[in-house]
Amino acid sequence: MGAIDSSTKHRPQQALRLKWLPGTSLQYGVRIDFGLEGSGNEVKYQVLVTRLKPSTDNEQLFQIERIGDVYVNEIIPDLIADRLSYEAGKVFYPLVISVNNNGGFESVFNHSEILSRWKKVKAGIQQNFDGDLAEEYMTNMEKLLLMPVTITNAFARNDWFINTFFKPIYKVYEADKLEAINFPILNDLNIEGYDVNETITEDEYSFGSIEMKQQGAIAVDNVDRQKGLSGTYEGRYFLHPLTRHVVGIVSDFAVQHYLSNQVKVRVFVIPENGKSFDQDFASEALESETTTGEAIILDGPREKSFWERLFNN
Repeated sequence: MGAIDSSTKHRPQQALRLKWLPGTSLQYGVRIDFGLEGSGNEVKYQVLVTRLKPSTDNEQLFQIERIGDVYVNEIIPDLIADRLSYEAGKVFYPLVISVNNNGGFESVFNHSEILSRWKKVKAGIQQNFDGDLAEEYMTNMEKLLLMPVTITNAFARNDWFINTFFKPIYKVYEADKLEAINFPILNDLNIEGYDVNETITEDEYSFGSIEMKQQGAIAVDNVDRQKGLSGTYEGRYFLHPLTRHVVGIVSDFAVQHYLSNQVKVRVFVIPENGKSFDQDFASEALESETTTGEAIILDGPREKSFWERLFNN
């Protein structure tokens, strides 16, 4: 998934360890805003993420399912190229991926299942589309599907949900340790990534979640090598204080290199049917023992709702 290289500072011996039981699922809403020099597009969709049992080789597995349609600027894609991409992309889901012990994306695991779906998906495309564009798209898709590594590389380079949700954040955070960050916005630039300062912080937030904050910029040596290049990144991961699963992600990316390019990613958990999610996590945390050396569990009086604090600040 590209070179990982960043500057990161941590408080001594803090840790985030995920407690997500195999067979359990969480539903998320995803919103991605793309902005390029004054123009922009918004993409929205929902996913169901399920922790699976480890593979026979003890690989840690997650399944990602798309729920419902994908919306571009509040409508289902209507341009022919967009519709082709949308219909062909259905072949990948449900998608099973493997992650490393820190929760970082490693590879697409269910290549054989994806291949077995292609015949049906291709037939649907041939029935609903014709012309050179459709033929060219199907040819390119078959090349992509040929090898597990090509599918893995495609998701590692292009999928914003995987590149934000499945980052290696479940680890011991040691003081003054250097880490690494790369994202799809940097694909066309010959650089290794953002230099990032990474902290677990309580700041002004009082609804009880753990916040892991990342702030960074494109490394100075890259800026010197490519004149006119600059870029910043800020990511905020809100985690449940007991399970450490993602409650919300707010990430903003910017690159200036002749043209200005910006991407904003928002991921938020969707509560189960009939259940309220507007709560103070600190009250839950008090009911459970905490482990010395693990990440700070925030507490304090609740001032605003969870969603107000997450998206309106």
